[in-house]
Amino acid sequence: LLFARHAAPGPRPRPRGSKDEDADAAASADAMNALPSSATASLGSALRVPTALQRPGGRPSAAAKTAPRGHRRLEITSKWNWDVLGMDLGQTMGTIKRGEGLLNLPPGKVGLFGVRETLEYLADPRKFIKTRVEKYGPVFKTGFFFKPAIVFGSKQAVEEYRAFEAGLPADEALPETFRELHTAYGALRQSGAQHKATRANFGKVLGRAALAHYAPIIARQTRDFVQTQLAEAGTLQPGYECRQHCLKSLFELFIGTVPPEETMMKMYDYNGGLLSLGKMAPEFQSGKKALDDLTEFILKHYRTIKAQDNLNLPEYFFLKQYSEAVDENGELFTDERIATTCVLMVWGAYIEAAASMGHTAWLLMRNPEAAVKVREETRKALTPEVLASGKVSLETMMSMRYTEAVVKETLRVVPQTAGGLRVNPELRQLAGYDIPAGYVLTADPRIPFLDPANYLEPEEFRPERFLPEGAAAGNTVSADTFFPGGMGQHQCPGLNLSTLMTQMFLAYMTCTFDSWEPDLTGEGTPDPSYIQVPIVIIDDQYKMTLTKNWRYDL
Repeated sequence: LLFARHAAPGPRPRPRGSKDEDADAAASADAMNALPSSATASLGSALRVPTALQRPGGRPSAAAKTAPRGHRRLEITSKWNWDVLGMDLGQTMGTIKRGEGLLNLPPGKVGLFGVRETLEYLADPRKFIKTRVEKYGPVFKTGFFFKPAIVFGSKQAVEEYRAFEAGLPADEALPETFRELHTAYGALRQSGAQHKATRANFGKVLGRAALAHYAPIIARQTRDFVQTQLAEAGTLQPGYECRQHCLKSLFELFIGTVPPEETMMKMYDYNGGLLSLGKMAPEFQSGKKALDDLTEFILKHYRTIKAQDNLNLPEYFFLKQYSEAVDENGELFTDERIATTCVLMVWGAYIEAAASMGHTAWLLMRNPEAAVKVREETRKALTPEVLASGKVSLETMMSMRYTEAVVKETLRVVPQTAGGLRVNPELRQLAGYDIPAGYVLTADPRIPFLDPANYLEPEEFRPERFLPEGAAAGNTVSADTFFPGGMGQHQCPGLNLSTLMTQMFLAYMTCTFDSWEPDLTGEGTPDPSYIQVPIVIIDDQYKMTLTKNWRYDL
């Protein structure tokens, strides 16, 4: 029934001025014939679903031009109509197998193993959610990563979910490959006292005091990126260059130095391993080695700093805080745990921050009236001398309320990811429906973000929604309608850091450049294509041309 053709993994995108190489190869496999009995393993070895953010590299071949560079491409065809034969039969068999015949489940389809639903979601998560909300409503059942799931976003369901979310296990909802590479130190795998202790340590390195420490460092990093690299080139590749910028910036923030290029780029291999669908996959093996190499580099670096008694230097603020971190038993973190935590923290922030930067730049280009307001605000708050010094404080950034509203509205219009996944351990009720034990629960932010009951004309880009006048205009912004970083015990702890980095990026961009527009030379396009999984981000090929303001002409 199912045939998957996989383009070879795209290599690393080349820096400016390098030559691309055609390196794509195609292979095909009959995935259904390869399906073992285990649902999770069903496509682990047979499929290579888009493994976003592989090592970036050369130009795709003509056959793969529609695939985002640096990412796998999956094409699916079937000999029969899925809805008429495959999914109806699978749905019936799955319902019988799971013993759900007498329950009042939400509308929707899971199938036998959730294969079709999983693949549709991976292909285009936003379209997947939108079409199912239109068909079934804001609470529906589906299959995520070959497990039955309930996706919801109505106000009633979200309110009820908050009441019991803290007691749900998270680890069981994650794919096996993700669980192993995220390690036992990863917050996404933790619950109870262990998770509470981990979150307490986050507060020391991601709270307001920490952001105040980071702000001048981020300003200097952004100055060098925008007023040197981008100003000299006159162009911006928001997918690739913002990602590289964020990767370097976060390494410096968290370990006090930028690793050698080859070491730093192992983060792409690590990310690919986390997203692989089987431990036999080459992506998983590469990811495992990348984790070991990154951890070893940071471990040696950390121990050298300790031996030299340099932990109190300001550039090692993050490492100093973690040198005093304790677990749920009151024991100090080991050196190995600190090094692993650094890897996880960089991984958890660099793609999200880069995606936010790229999306805001694109939306301001498409909404010039908002760009004018941001430019007026930033140029009033920041003189050329302050920008050149790189000494921009957190208080200054927080005073630019419209710029902050732009970042928030961007997160609403272009949600980066789904809500967190939790496993329901027992039969319970949610929004009037029966939820069987073993089902994955996820509050998807894309549902309330696009609900006109929450946001008037939700497809429109209106930063004013997040200003005081937004409520008077019919917008309902609350914890139940705006949760771009997820909700509950596993909501993203670094969202404020990502917002700060994006605001700083916008400040330097709007002060340095009068405008930017799509680069239509060669194979350039007016609008970008997107990498959809795991984080929605502009692909590496999209480029903008930048028009410099004469006052910032270096």
